[in-house]
Amino acid sequence: MGTLRFLLALCVVVTHATGGTIFGHSLLNGITAVQGFYVISGFLITMVLNTRPAYQDVGQFYLSRYLRLWPAYAIVAMLTFLILKRPAFVAGLEHLDFAGALFVIVSNCAIFFQDLYLFLAISPDGSLFFTSHFGTEPGPQLNGLMLVPQMWSVGVELTFYAIAPFVCRSPIRLLGLLTVGVVTRLAIGYWSPPAIDPWHYRFSPAEMVMFAAGGLSYFASKALRSVPAVILQVGGTACLAATAAIIIATPLSIQNFSQTLFLQNPKVILLIILACPLLFVTFRKSRLDSMIGELSYPMYLSHLFVAGMMVRYTPSLMTPDNFAYVCATVVFSAALLWLVVLPVDRYRRRFGARVPDAIETITPIPALPRDEHLPAHQTARTYRTRTHLNAR
Repeated sequence: MGTLRFLLALCVVVTHATGGTIFGHSLLNGITAVQGFYVISGFLITMVLNTRPAYQDVGQFYLSRYLRLWPAYAIVAMLTFLILKRPAFVAGLEHLDFAGALFVIVSNCAIFFQDLYLFLAISPDGSLFFTSHFGTEPGPQLNGLMLVPQMWSVGVELTFYAIAPFVCRSPIRLLGLLTVGVVTRLAIGYWSPPAIDPWHYRFSPAEMVMFAAGGLSYFASKALRSVPAVILQVGGTACLAATAAIIIATPLSIQNFSQTLFLQNPKVILLIILACPLLFVTFRKSRLDSMIGELSYPMYLSHLFVAGMMVRYTPSLMTPDNFAYVCATVVFSAALLWLVVLPVDRYRRRFGARVPDAIETITPIPALPRDEHLPAHQTARTYRTRTHLNAR
């Protein structure tokens, strides 16, 4: 599913470009792309919780997921603060009382609760209060104090991570979570809030539909493992091509909206849910697909910072085709991946995380944990054998 993740990240990058196009062409909108990420996250988290023995320890699961998200975020947030937003951020804190300022500082530093920015507003006395739409209240908007504005979606993901160890090991519990999400969406659709944003894809209880559907699709993928490899390869390749065509060649917008479920592009979401099992089983051993997918989080995390830097320092490159902006985002994301994400992943394997093949092949022998039941020369020989197999 790595290629699918990359394409969805590309959709978000292009959605936030000037005009929302690349070479004049719009891709699948960022709203549906984010919800597609939720589906894939539900699939992958359910997979690791059911296949990694180390994640029987809930604390190790939480720590591993946090280490996956926070280090790269910290780099981008720090650069954004120092280079782009420091004066505005400091001035914005002056509009808040102590509790509000503390919330903003802690959430920006620790990454937690950033989805709440879209349901809070600033009162005249500097306190925070809940609002049905973050963009309608007078005065400064609280979401303007997010160093990495798009990270509200990670706040939604963290809500899912908090409950995942207790629901993702059982299809019945996932069905229960799906039911909660569907009922929430039906209630929102019945209420029909006057402002569609943020209720149609930013409200955590409603988005549990996507995570639960992704988790159930993991259990469905088990039925495909007995299918002959040749059939899987043909079917998986065709599925990827069809999904990519819909994402790239068919611009989709707000007109495809289900009022009942208060959901945009429900057919595309359903397609992603159905595609996940086949794509996973077909490409799970593909190193190329895996590494392409690894770029998705750094791209999502860094694209607004890259755009801000280009607007400030190289405005001539911000051309209407947005090609330079997209390329710069990919290059910066690749650097973030190799310099931050992958080295941290090498450490995360202590807590049950899967280490991409590219890390295994470059990890020096002294960094490997020694098997206490084997002599040192046998441990080294085992490492060389694994490296040789990975190289093949």
